[in-house]
Amino acid sequence: MNWVSYNLPDVFEDTHHFANQRSCSIQEGRKLKRMGVKRGVSDIFVAIPKNGKAGLWLELKVGSGKLSKEQSDFLERKKERGYDCHVAWGYSEAIDILLNYLEISSSDCNSNCTNILYNN
Repeated sequence: MNWVSYNLPDVFEDTHHFANQRSCSIQEGRKLKRMGVKRGVSDIFVAIPKNGKAGLWLELKVGSGKLSKEQSDFLERKKERGYDCHVAWGYSEAIDILLNYLEISSSDCNSNCTNILYNN
């Protein structure tokens, strides 16, 4: 998120992180569930429609991490509803997916990223 904030400030305003990976007590977990926190929700959502897609959902994994059934079901449901959905293993793959979705070349990504995004 720091990379997006620095390199794509306008995109950052429409990019949301869902911190579902936290540990908590059983009581706190019940409270969060009542508040609407759901299992399987992807880590990042980019609320910018592009190329006929309603937005981008991105699940982040490290090492040999695997999707849970809830995560897989969530991504499949979002694909069926018109979103672009991906799983990224590591920071650089996540950035590549984001830039590809936004149709921004990594070589063009500097202070002009915002102009490239909104003027195409």
